[in-house]
Amino acid sequence: DDRKLLLCEPQTYMNTSGEAVRALVDYYQVPLNQVLLVMDDADLRLGEIRMRPGGSSGGHHGLESIEQHLRTREYPRLRIGIGRTESGERRITEYVLDQFSAEERELVAKAVDRAADQVECWVSQGIARAMSQFNGVVTA
Repeated sequence: DDRKLLLCEPQTYMNTSGEAVRALVDYYQVPLNQVLLVMDDADLRLGEIRMRPGGSSGGHHGLESIEQHLRTREYPRLRIGIGRTESGERRITEYVLDQFSAEERELVAKAVDRAADQVECWVSQGIARAMSQFNGVVTA
């Protein structure tokens, strides 16, 4: 296979990640349907993975920045659930920066492995197949 794949992790704050994504899209002249954004999502259960061809930011500040800089919501994204702390327990900003427990790390590792398989499927077979085959919750 002679396809090229570029993996990038913006070195910006999450809330300004749209700047880095826009710069990469422009520099490499990548069509937006060939850009896949992968992110954690506190609104999905721990271990859930969900790929979509587009949609709203759902309040995710990183996606809001990307939508602003790309001027569209129509780009593929893969969200990996990290769960959310119980209401009132801790602020979300503290939660997303905290460490996972040993049990949670095991589940996250399985979800990341499955997400990597989903990305390979997306590259080779397209988004519809990747969504139908891999979207869902990983169990321990």
